Amino acid sequence: MPRLRTLPDLFRERVAATPRGEAYRQFDRAAGRWRSLSWAEAGERIARWMRALAAESLAPGARVAILARGCVEHVCMDQAALALGCVPVPLHAIDNPESIAYILGDSAAELLLVETEARWTALAGLRGRFPQLRKILCLEQPKAGDVVWVGKWLDRQDDLPSLAPAAVPPDSLAAIVYTSGTTGRPKGVMLTHRNVVSNVEALLQIVAVAPGDRFLSFLPLSHTFERTVGYYTPIAAGACVAYARSVAELPQDMREIRPTILVSVPRIYERIYARLQESALARLRWPLLDRLLVGPRVRAQFGGRLRFAITGGAPLALPIAQRFRELGVEVLQGYGMTESSPVVSANRPAENDPASVGPPIPGVEVRIGANDELLVKGPNVMKGYLNRPEDTAKALEGGWLHTGDQAEIRGSRITIKGRIKDIIVTSTGEKIAPGDLELAILADPLFAQAIVVGENRPFLAALLVVHPRRWAEDAAGLDVATGAAQKLALGRIRKAASALPAYAAPRACWLTLDPWTVENGLITPTLKPKRAAIEQRFASQIRELYSGHG
Repeated sequence: MPRLRTLPDLFRERVAATPRGEAYRQFDRAAGRWRSLSWAEAGERIARWMRALAAESLAPGARVAILARGCVEHVCMDQAALALGCVPVPLHAIDNPESIAYILGDSAAELLLVETEARWTALAGLRGRFPQLRKILCLEQPKAGDVVWVGKWLDRQDDLPSLAPAAVPPDSLAAIVYTSGTTGRPKGVMLTHRNVVSNVEALLQIVAVAPGDRFLSFLPLSHTFERTVGYYTPIAAGACVAYARSVAELPQDMREIRPTILVSVPRIYERIYARLQESALARLRWPLLDRLLVGPRVRAQFGGRLRFAITGGAPLALPIAQRFRELGVEVLQGYGMTESSPVVSANRPAENDPASVGPPIPGVEVRIGANDELLVKGPNVMKGYLNRPEDTAKALEGGWLHTGDQAEIRGSRITIKGRIKDIIVTSTGEKIAPGDLELAILADPLFAQAIVVGENRPFLAALLVVHPRRWAEDAAGLDVATGAAQKLALGRIRKAASALPAYAAPRACWLTLDPWTVENGLITPTLKPKRAAIEQRFASQIRELYSGHG
């Protein structure tokens, strides 16, 4: 029986197989141009990082935290840590200091790589919460004495001989990835090399990725979806990954990089769809759009070479997926969670059903448990939650991963109905999955963010963030706090949710122009609304919506 592969194995095999192939592309702002690295060059750079990291004398299993956006340097630290038997702890680059401090302490991180000195400055006052940390490295040259510039750190070890990689067992940890924590503290999901590599190998059985393919990466590498699908899978396949400059520059990067495969969350497709809806051409029948050159224009926004796009992390509204398909952009929706490394199911390019999240990937079993909960079993299922034996036992009860999502399985295809804990039961006994309604609301470009409330209430109500520019245009500057504004918004919601049952339509709403952000604690770093936090923050407004209704 062949030895099970690990993530360092995947990288070494890739360098040996296609040393001259393009591995990474990154924009050099000082030079004003994109620079490329071959697989051999990437291997040499990672070997340099390995020598420097080995000089820190970290024990096998030591935690190495990375607080940086997706970039070649992030890859170098991740790969160096893995090759030496250490455990990467990827942190979200825009997470708030309190959350980061908690993760550093909970994971017992001994070394931290930060992108900017400012990120460390924001954390320094909380250092008492993570006493195990003994070195802080910075990608930019810092002024503070307790932060070491990566350039100097690497230079010190250049005279040392190259190191042989450590013997890494497949069941050792490959990462501790913290869930976003829509309620309570984030949990550290322990993923092994077996977990992640099995997921990568299964994905390559259902989606053709080749050395000629090019990915454009802009999702955070703290997100397991991006780590597995947009980082490790290209290594296994030999495809190039270009790291986007920023979200603001993403449209330009798409035109310049011209990706063949795009890995994204629904928000990117929602924004493009909203712009299409604003166009006068949106009043035409959609099948006419391609003949009017709108399809080619949309495809050009993605660079003109896109073979398919992959979406995950949250549901994509069916009308949006259908519109992109009609315009020649195939969006493949899948389903997963951090605890499953993350992919459980996915649509295939030749058999794409936008109404579902596809069949399970090879090697993964699914079934429906109590309360229609989707249960998962396979080599991709996590080892458990760090420092949380009770939560681990509950999540893996009976040998199956309890996803917390309600689902249906028709044939082999899975349809997700919503989070069990998010199901709203009104005082009239109606049960509503708020996710479907919220997706319908957000298909209207007037609304930027939305959650629906109504537990033990006589009807549903919506809390809405509106786009300031669209509100000024569509509502002629009407004050969002007025009854007239609420009437206008409810009319738009009824139209957007016309396909849902009448009892699922909100009868009241509260509007604001102020967005929910990571900084104000109302969304997670992966841009999911924190329902409990939002309901708590706006408790008085919610009470007012139900005033006089018992």
